[in-house]
Amino acid sequence: MTEFRPKLIYVYDALCPVCYVFTSVVQKLVEHNGHRLGIEVISGGMVRDDQVREIGGEEEARRLRESYRPLEEMSGVRFGQAFFENVAKQRRRLDSDPGARALVAFRRLAPDRSELEFAHALLRANFWDGGDPSSDEFYRGLAAQLGLDPEAFVETMHTDEARDGALYDFALARQLGADAFPRLYLQTREDYLHLIAKGYSPFERVQAIIDKILQ
Repeated sequence: MTEFRPKLIYVYDALCPVCYVFTSVVQKLVEHNGHRLGIEVISGGMVRDDQVREIGGEEEARRLRESYRPLEEMSGVRFGQAFFENVAKQRRRLDSDPGARALVAFRRLAPDRSELEFAHALLRANFWDGGDPSSDEFYRGLAAQLGLDPEAFVETMHTDEARDGALYDFALARQLGADAFPRLYLQTREDYLHLIAKGYSPFERVQAIIDKILQ
């Protein structure tokens, strides 16, 4: 019987600005604890069903810039000028489904690579580069950046397997109690998880919690 290895479970969403500033903390936690912890990433489903909507225009861009400023000050992570400019210039659809399907496609096409690598690249392509995560072209560019075949990636995103995988992630996030994002858990047994970060937390605070649990 294989011994259970403790792991971090990161519930994030491709459209989540707090996830954008927190993912670098999770990366640092993985680097610091890689000898003793695994990592799993789950798509939370922040914007779904009747919450799906379009945003865009100069007023929307100004509002987002103001609302994101406290996140920048708290984390030291900047949002890209290209993001605000592109929101101001054109409307975009907010829907968590494409990003969740893309994570499933990445798992299938790059099974030996870290899901956190993909989540970081997706969030940066959205909130720094200003790409539109509802468009196939966004994911073609993301796949190419990650060294994957762009057409194969988008084709995989549109399969029933990717759709079902995204729905499974959303259901698992709810089962974990992740009703907002990000959420970071430490799983120490098959049947036991600790919620160790709710929203943004600095590395030192989360690492201290991990050390206390694992000591």
